[in-house]
Amino acid sequence: MSTHNKKGDINRRDVRLAIFLTIFFMSLLFFNFLVISILFSWADWLATLIFSVLFIVPAYFSNAGMVIVGGGKPIDGGNFWRDGRRILGDHKTISGFVKGPLYIGIPLSCGLFLLFLLLWPAIQQIPIEGASTGVYILYSEMFYYEYYFIGGPIPIGILMILFRIIFCSYGAAFGDLAGSFLKRRFDIKSGAPFWVVDQLDFAVGALIFAIIPAIFFPGFYLIPDINIIILLLILTPSVSLIANTIAYLVNIKEVPW
Repeated sequence: MSTHNKKGDINRRDVRLAIFLTIFFMSLLFFNFLVISILFSWADWLATLIFSVLFIVPAYFSNAGMVIVGGGKPIDGGNFWRDGRRILGDHKTISGFVKGPLYIGIPLSCGLFLLFLLLWPAIQQIPIEGASTGVYILYSEMFYYEYYFIGGPIPIGILMILFRIIFCSYGAAFGDLAGSFLKRRFDIKSGAPFWVVDQLDFAVGALIFAIIPAIFFPGFYLIPDINIIILLLILTPSVSLIANTIAYLVNIKEVPW
């Protein structure tokens, strides 16, 4: 009986924490909107949101892909760290790590940005019109929109978008491994929540890896600015927490993570 009660207490605590974090990150998202809108304009916040999503979408695809195509031999080979715990765990597999980005993240991202490339003559009219009316202050130059939608001027833009897709995709995979490694060090079992880290590890990995091409292509390959990075670090856990918490509250999921 005591074990059952303890388990129930832990579950209720996790549910309360999930709801609290959901409200907290939603509040951060609203606060971010207010700050950008006051300092610059609401259109700049919308542009920041779009740039953030376009930047991180290969990481989202790859992160989901690793779950879909995972299975098989674990990366750590079943070995333990010096603390006596598994290095990564059974759920981090070679198949998921390699095939998630390669079979799902990269192809889906390439298809999406190919669509943007085909639609670019129509898409670019929106920021052109916005710039002509002065609604953009922070992102008033067309280069930003061209870079995040199609990688930049053709043909160098195609190479830049490919670099961004590949580095974001595998950066997400490495970030996910880093999160799992930390989870094992804190003795958190696979499947149990590691709040915020679970929602951010792949995005941080994508951000770090996506900086690498800028070393070799300065002026052509943009590092996300501080506004995009901040919004990404708020948006990514917000999407996950909101979706999972709502799914739990309406009985679609058994746990809010």
